Amino acid sequence: MLRLAKTDSVLLPVTLRLPTDKVDVFNEGTIHVQVKVLSKDRLKAMSDDDTQDAEYIREIVLDVQGLGDDAGTAITGPAAVDQVLTGTWSNFLQAAILQAYFAQFGEARVKNSKTSRGR
Repeated sequence: MLRLAKTDSVLLPVTLRLPTDKVDVFNEGTIHVQVKVLSKDRLKAMSDDDTQDAEYIREIVLDVQGLGDDAGTAITGPAAVDQVLTGTWSNFLQAAILQAYFAQFGEARVKNSKTSRGR
């Protein structure tokens, strides 16, 4: 039996493939993002309001695990969330997190997935 326990958040794996300064060489890995589980109605309302990626991230991301700096030191807590919001790799991180989130929780944001936005 599949138990449908009520939960406000889940830990979502997000696989990334970041470019490097070498052609055909990538920095690959998986991070884990604690995200809020929003209702379809809430997601649709956000879509109808033309919510931007960073606003979605502020709404759904609670924690990020698995990021590290150049020296290999773990980036944790609010600093990890800040990396997703404003860090050097934020465009890549936000796109990957949102893609994983909407693949998991449905396509309530289809309207915002325009070709011009790179998705």
